[in-house]
Amino acid sequence: MDWTPEAETAIRKVPPFVRKMARKAVEGCARKRGMGTVTLEIVEEARRTMMGRSAKRTGAGDADRGAAELNRGTSRRETMHLSDDRRFLANDTGDPLHAAFDHKMAVHAMPRIEPLDPGDLYRVWDEMVSADTVRQPVRTLYVHIPFCRGHCLYCGFYQNPYNREAAHQYVNMLLEEVAQTAAQPFCQSGPYHAVYFGGGTPTALCAEDIHRLVSGIKQGFPLANDCEITLEGRFHDFDPEKITHALDAGINRFSLGVQTFDTAVRQSVGRRAPREKLIKLLGGLRDLGRAVVVIDLIYGLPGQSTATWERDIQTYLDLGIDGCDLYQLNIFTGGPLDTAVSKGALPKPATLGEQADYYVRGVEMMTAAHQRRLSLTHWAQNARERSLYNSFSRGRSECFPLGAGAGGWLGGHMFFLESDLDAYAAAVTSGRKPLATGFGRDEYHLLCRDISYQIELGYCDIGVLSDRHGVDLTTKFMPIVTQWEKVGLVRLDNECLHLTRAGEYWAVNLAQILIDAL
Repeated sequence: MDWTPEAETAIRKVPPFVRKMARKAVEGCARKRGMGTVTLEIVEEARRTMMGRSAKRTGAGDADRGAAELNRGTSRRETMHLSDDRRFLANDTGDPLHAAFDHKMAVHAMPRIEPLDPGDLYRVWDEMVSADTVRQPVRTLYVHIPFCRGHCLYCGFYQNPYNREAAHQYVNMLLEEVAQTAAQPFCQSGPYHAVYFGGGTPTALCAEDIHRLVSGIKQGFPLANDCEITLEGRFHDFDPEKITHALDAGINRFSLGVQTFDTAVRQSVGRRAPREKLIKLLGGLRDLGRAVVVIDLIYGLPGQSTATWERDIQTYLDLGIDGCDLYQLNIFTGGPLDTAVSKGALPKPATLGEQADYYVRGVEMMTAAHQRRLSLTHWAQNARERSLYNSFSRGRSECFPLGAGAGGWLGGHMFFLESDLDAYAAAVTSGRKPLATGFGRDEYHLLCRDISYQIELGYCDIGVLSDRHGVDLTTKFMPIVTQWEKVGLVRLDNECLHLTRAGEYWAVNLAQILIDAL
């Protein structure tokens, strides 16, 4: 399909790792209108549709219908926003849990920052890694492995199919990037408190590549004595050899994507291993005792029922592993899950209202089992699980990105690296940081992080944040949060708001609204 120059310019503003999906969605919009050429108007129309802005809100009846829809939004990893609806007040329906808002606004609340001019990208990066730059005391590393054995339908960020030789060459290039980045004076000027190997599927790498990559990170960067080093992965082909190599290299935390223990539901969304294999592998890791073992569970999957969800949580509790994260299903517009559901290949996932009930039931079961709550989504069975990277990523920290498609933040700026493997390799070979896009620093970037961090813990102390940042947040926020208290989302104690159970479910909206209200 042909594209006008204006349309091409607009689509190039989309980050590389989601540009292909966005381009496909835009062309689909053009075909629906019977057009053979994509214009700027079509790009804007598609953007509004993917952001959930195509429907007008006319009253309380619309709020009820909106709450009954799926948790759908566009895949925008660079901002984590699912929608650009900036309406600050909640729906006053008498049912805040199910209908406080028409949709979820974001995956994680973040300021709506503007892209850096391409000509300024490397200049800003160099400033951020200069030796005399003052930074936050907490530092983390995010290392991206852009390969997967298969494409799970619910995932909006699949990049490349796994190929052993291609992955081996990628690790070679990644280790070169590690060496180049670690050579920057600022990168050696303080300890790192958490390292996260994410993806993609890091456990898709062969055992030798896992070992040399983890070892390369430890050799290149000064890690704190208590540094949490997490290897994310899935169960398919995660064999004893890989586990041993990972542990011997220094991995001290495994985060494995169970999503559900129900074999039929798992396999319908692209997860291969059956329930029995999951339980055996998790039990083996637990019994080794050499690393923390945590899992992810997702509520709202196609074919999942309340009984299935309860069995999933109970299976985790019975296993006695170290921790569990309970996540809500996000459906990315134009993604494989959205397409499969639209075509009738999979049953319709849980609506937003149904997901709210799953959320409440999960909290009830974890609380009754005396699990220690680390955040609204993270739970620990014992004191070994700390979830440091997840905690630091929402609070005040610096995160250095490493690997094709990685994202991080330095000095309030966000940076994303080239996701195309050839472009990534070319940049590293030439000795340049493989930057793809960057985003400017919001004037309130530390305040935004404090808000996001506190909301994730179930509260927001407006008075304390006002004093800390020298901003009159009471005047800005109180008209909003008093309305939230009226509808049942928060409880106000002087100038500190505490989330109710309904407020917890809509926490990302509350945090995003407070950030937008600045």
